[in-house]
Amino acid sequence: MIHVRALGFAALFGVLATAGPASAAGDANAAKGLVADHCSKCHEVPGYSTEGHPTLKPPPFQKIANDPTTYTEARVRAFLAKPHWPMTQFDLSPSDIDNIVAFLESLRAD
Repeated sequence: MIHVRALGFAALFGVLATAGPASAAGDANAAKGLVADHCSKCHEVPGYSTEGHPTLKPPPFQKIANDPTTYTEARVRAFLAKPHWPMTQFDLSPSDIDNIVAFLESLRAD
């Protein structure tokens, strides 16, 4: 009985260890409204005009997309999940965050 449990645990652990980080699939197209209405007012986003705040210099979306070492998916998700200055007015749902992450991934140069 112990050997069966140990084998079952080892098999489950092996599946979990090779599964990689969990992330929900987002829809890059669904993020376009958020990006147009909110993000592009300060961030430079390819295909969108920037109204820009004169004193803020947030990183361009293309830089975020092309630097996954600095801007890891986990870091981007954590940043978007907790409203903070100057983005205190944003209360993004988990699906909004998934969609913005997918949008950023769609900008990544191969």
